Amino acid sequence: MNSEYIRLFATIPMLIGAVIMVLTIRKYHSFVKYFIEETYEKRHSGNATEKAALTLLYLFLAGFVVGIADTLIRGVEPMYFFIAIIFLLGALFVFFSVRTQMAMAKRLREKTLETMKAFVNAIDMKDAYTKGHSEHVYRLVDLLYESLDSRAKNLINKAKLLDAAMLHDIGKISIKDEILNKTGKLDNHEWEEIKTHPFNGKKMLEDSCYKEIGDWVLYHHERMDGHGYYGLEAKKIPIESKLIAIADTYSALCTDRVYRKKMTHEQAAEIMMEAAGTQLDSSLVKIFLSIDKESLLRILS
Repeated sequence: MNSEYIRLFATIPMLIGAVIMVLTIRKYHSFVKYFIEETYEKRHSGNATEKAALTLLYLFLAGFVVGIADTLIRGVEPMYFFIAIIFLLGALFVFFSVRTQMAMAKRLREKTLETMKAFVNAIDMKDAYTKGHSEHVYRLVDLLYESLDSRAKNLINKAKLLDAAMLHDIGKISIKDEILNKTGKLDNHEWEEIKTHPFNGKKMLEDSCYKEIGDWVLYHHERMDGHGYYGLEAKKIPIESKLIAIADTYSALCTDRVYRKKMTHEQAAEIMMEAAGTQLDSSLVKIFLSIDKESLLRILS
């Protein structure tokens, strides 16, 4: 066989392999980033295994680059083609291995979310009028987070925030059904019992993998004027709790409740603007209400 044909047949698999390795390295970086976020780690320098794996990926890529240069500069034997194919198959194996790991990690996240929804469904069974409320808050918080500027996003672990949004009312499972479903005005004793649900929620999370989000659940009914459930002053309220409070308020206003019918988007927006600075964080309310109406209402439908 002509040496130029051998050179061509050996170079093409090496070029394809190099491209695959570049894609693999990018996917591996995405996988590590996803893993860090989902395991609640804000700062992560990388453990030895991750660094070793990344180093080997770069060395594998370097091997393809050297192989391409070698086939282009020197004369090649027919055996080079078979070696190039073996290298290409190795690159494909690594690529699909990383891809499979990413798929498995995302599936585990889905399973975790399904477990959280099972807890939330237990609350829905107690209070039919708030059915879907926790998932509404979860999706509204996600939308609000994506509307924040990059500086604010860098201060927040999104995975932790969304978990707290989904579980913010989990403490209601300890509230009596007759109080949750009461159509009339709550008396002082009943109101005090309702106010225990953030604390109960934190207690439920303390002995679980969600203990880090306990304070955000605890403080989601605090107010900017310091007159919330626990009287926390504005500067001490976690931003995550403030985000949840806004989504919680909007969902409550725009859905039917046992004590009133749902409001329109415009009515809810007016009430939230009035509450800005006293109950809700004014800057976050402004960002929330800048989101287009259709996107917000689509979540509640």
